[in-house]
Amino acid sequence: MNQHNGHRRYFLTDIPLEDALHTFNQALGVAGALARTPPELLPLSQAQGRVTAQPIWAVSSSPHYDAAAMDGVAVRSADTVGAAETTPKQLTIGSQAVWVDTGDPLPAGFDAVVMIEQVHQSSDGEVEVMAPVAPWQHVRPLGEDIVATELVLPEGHLLRPVDLGACAAAGVREVAVRRKPKVAILPTGDELVSTGQLGPSESLVPGAIVEFNSLVLAGLGWRGQSFSSNSG
Repeated sequence: MNQHNGHRRYFLTDIPLEDALHTFNQALGVAGALARTPPELLPLSQAQGRVTAQPIWAVSSSPHYDAAAMDGVAVRSADTVGAAETTPKQLTIGSQAVWVDTGDPLPAGFDAVVMIEQVHQSSDGEVEVMAPVAPWQHVRPLGEDIVATELVLPEGHLLRPVDLGACAAAGVREVAVRRKPKVAILPTGDELVSTGQLGPSESLVPGAIVEFNSLVLAGLGWRGQSFSSNSG
C-alpha cells in the first residue's frame, strides 16, 4: 500500500508481462548471466535432461552387421523361387539353409531369411521352405537405423531418454553438455523466519512470518534441478 499526493494507494501498478520479461532479460544480460556455460563431458547415464554443447556424430553403425530380422533359416533367395505350401522347396541344412534367431548375423553367402512359420524340418539334414523370399527380405542390413559418421543430435538439444538410446546405439559413450547454471533464491524481509530457525515446539512471535516462497520456487525449478535458497 503506497501513498501518492496525500492519497493512499491500495494497489501497485501492474507491469505488462512482455515489459517485465524484457527488463529481466536486460538485467541478466548486463550481469553476464545469458552467456553459454562451458561444456563438460558426461556418461550417458548422467546426461538426461542436459543440453548438448556440440553436435553428436555416430561412432558406429546400428546394426553394425547384416542381422536376421526373424527366427527361421538364412537362405539364398534364388533357392526359394517357386516355393509354396503345395510345392515346398527342399533345402539342405548347412549348404543351402542355416538356422538363425532374430538378431543373429546373416551367414556369409546368404541374402535372406525365411521365417520359422514357413519352414518345416523334413529330416535332420533338410528343411522344406513353403514361401519364397526376395533378396534381403527379413534382414536388417548394416546401418539400417544409424550409419557411422552421420549426425545423431545437433548442438543445443535437450537430451531425452530416446536420445540417449540413439547415442548408445551409435557407439557414443559420453556426451559434451552445457554445465548447469547456478541459481540462488534470496527472500528478503526482516520479518521472515526460515523453517530451519524454528525449533520443534517453538512458536512464532507476533509480526514474524514463516518464509515459504523459496520452498515453492525451488520446487518449481526447471526439470527438478536443485536451487539454493537463502534468507536475508
